[in-house]
Amino acid sequence: MIISPVFSKEGNKALYIQLYEYIKTEITTGLLKPDSKLPSIREASSTLALSKTTVENAYSQLVAEGYIENSPKRGYFVCDLSDYSFKDSHKSSKKAVSLPGEIEYINDGVDSDSFDSSSWKRLYNKIISDEATNIYSSCSIQGEKLLREEIANFVNTMRGGHTNAQQVVVGAGVQYLLGILIGIIKESYNTVAVEKPGFNKAEFIFEDHMFSINHIDVTDHGFPVEELRKSDAELIYISPSHQYPLGTIMPVNKRMELLDWAHRNNGLIIEDDYDSMIRYGGMPIPCLQGLDKNDCVVYLGSFSKMLLPSLRISFMVLPERLLPKYNLIKTRHTQSTSKIDQLVLASFMREGHMSKHLRKIKRIYKKKNTLLVNSFKNAFDDKLDVISSDSGLHIVCEAITEKTEEKLKEDAKNLNILLNIISSKNGKIIFSLNYSGIIMDEIHSFTTLLGKALFQ
Repeated sequence: MIISPVFSKEGNKALYIQLYEYIKTEITTGLLKPDSKLPSIREASSTLALSKTTVENAYSQLVAEGYIENSPKRGYFVCDLSDYSFKDSHKSSKKAVSLPGEIEYINDGVDSDSFDSSSWKRLYNKIISDEATNIYSSCSIQGEKLLREEIANFVNTMRGGHTNAQQVVVGAGVQYLLGILIGIIKESYNTVAVEKPGFNKAEFIFEDHMFSINHIDVTDHGFPVEELRKSDAELIYISPSHQYPLGTIMPVNKRMELLDWAHRNNGLIIEDDYDSMIRYGGMPIPCLQGLDKNDCVVYLGSFSKMLLPSLRISFMVLPERLLPKYNLIKTRHTQSTSKIDQLVLASFMREGHMSKHLRKIKRIYKKKNTLLVNSFKNAFDDKLDVISSDSGLHIVCEAITEKTEEKLKEDAKNLNILLNIISSKNGKIIFSLNYSGIIMDEIHSFTTLLGKALFQ
């Protein structure tokens, strides 16, 4: 027999859920034994002062989940669950398991003053109010045509590329797009060359798809194409316009060598155009894709650093020779970015806001870059040298420290500083440091924190 529970008609939970949870707890804690008969719906309704519908709904849920069974003409009986262990909800002395949360790094993200939120809100309201948007339908698998047209125009005019909307594929992040690309090329390629140091998260995707990885060391003179020729790779992932994390730029003669290698070996170049639009010592370097005459380059771009990380919109420009295969497999995927956000971004670009935005962030980050470099020079003297700081949203430094690499990583993490150690040898470390998220007025205090991580 069920001991009468206390029900709350003022709470957020429906009465039948309260009854369901009460009986479930009685069963899982062993207070209701296997094969015990429950009161009939009519009896429980009368005893508990609940409607028959409420009791029936509670019983039905318990039957559906396998806690009780309904035997025709006999009634409801508790199932035998004695072989199974249930969490004891009555034991409150047991400490809750604390799961590690994601770290919010001080220096990650983008500058909070860089984004024109008022224009974005206006365009957002316009998009969701426009019947032509049809927000009640799903996204285009390849990406909304309006956005793909704007991206193609952006790549052609701002990055020196040569493409059209049919070649553009939109997705939530470079890793997602690489997964699509691998589905297109996996029958032709199984080994990929990657820069070392390079973008590890791209490498992880190739590893997950069982590609062999050839690491090619980036030297002081840049990427050694001759080492690529010696390898057995016919596919390469590279960032020629702003190498991550060293920040080097591949000169045009090396670019032509790389394109010649791809043409002669039926190879494919995956160009990650990371952080290429922000350069303080001149114009942005044109992309490799624009030099390609033999349909050998896959171009990857993202609006995460350029606009907002939370927007999660990236894009891939496929060479025309891969389009037939892509069209065969694209229905295996669903669009991973919001249709509304895609259309807002398309309007943002079409109305000229992107060009203004790029000019604005270049001013902001140039000032922040200069303040940070000067702060480091004043604070660290001969213990730290800034090696590269003329482009992108991170700087590369060399420091002399007595700490081990593991200790440096631990201390930086504890201080919520995102620190990418490139090399560590004989008391010298080379590291890259993102600075885009640091608040301008807090650069001095950030420098003090970094000093603790590096030297104390």
